[in-house]
Amino acid sequence: MHITESDQLLELEDNQFMGELPKLSNSQINFKGKNNFLICEEDVHLWNSRIDFNMDNSVLYLSSNIHDYSVNIALHKNCVCFIGKNNFFNGRTNFVLSEAKNIVLGDDCFISYNVVFRTSDGHCIYNTKSKNRMNYARSIYAGDHVWFGQNSFIFKGSKIGSGSIIGAGSVVSNRTINSNTTYGGAPLKLINEDTFWTPHSTNGWGEDEIEKMSHSDIDLFTYDVDDKTLDLDEIEQNLNGFTDLDDVISYIWLKFLVGGKNRFTIK
Repeated sequence: MHITESDQLLELEDNQFMGELPKLSNSQINFKGKNNFLICEEDVHLWNSRIDFNMDNSVLYLSSNIHDYSVNIALHKNCVCFIGKNNFFNGRTNFVLSEAKNIVLGDDCFISYNVVFRTSDGHCIYNTKSKNRMNYARSIYAGDHVWFGQNSFIFKGSKIGSGSIIGAGSVVSNRTINSNTTYGGAPLKLINEDTFWTPHSTNGWGEDEIEKMSHSDIDLFTYDVDDKTLDLDEIEQNLNGFTDLDDVISYIWLKFLVGGKNRFTIK
């Protein structure tokens, strides 16, 4: 079913919609498979976006957002994509979920132009001697208040802790990024530890603003492990273990909507 008006979501037959109808502006949602769930909180505005449920049994959860969603999201079979609250998409962001793997993105992230999240290479690579496959898909987990620089690529197996910075042009693949660290480059390398970033835009600053913001005592964007911190390996095992999508949705509500500040801390 090809959807360009939100009211059409109420007419789904082989798939399901839950929550508040999103606003669609130059956007489309395509259901090509069966038994998929789209869940939207209030204040979801899809602008210049495309969502494709290409196969069956996938879940997409879009949280409320004070900013517009500008995304291309392609879900294949048995995938879960969760996008948290108030993420800023500065240009269209691409999410590709394949091979029954998942993408989880926390709250209040800044995602610059031309950023890509992808759980699979899309084709198999084999060892010439053993003939065994070498490049299995893996899920992606990114925490709260992460800054993804322009043209960064977030590939399979990435775990990115809250408060971190991924520099422009970086390639993150099968790496664990601790909270409050800065990484950049291709190949990826550690740039700085013990960093945090604030959402102020510096574009229009003059000397007065630069001097005023030369120091910040704020602790809001510093993250530590506590009793609310999630075990991402356990999350992945549980998400992949459910056979009923209702259980997946209940688990999303339990784990991702109730957690505290440090839920996605990685140290």
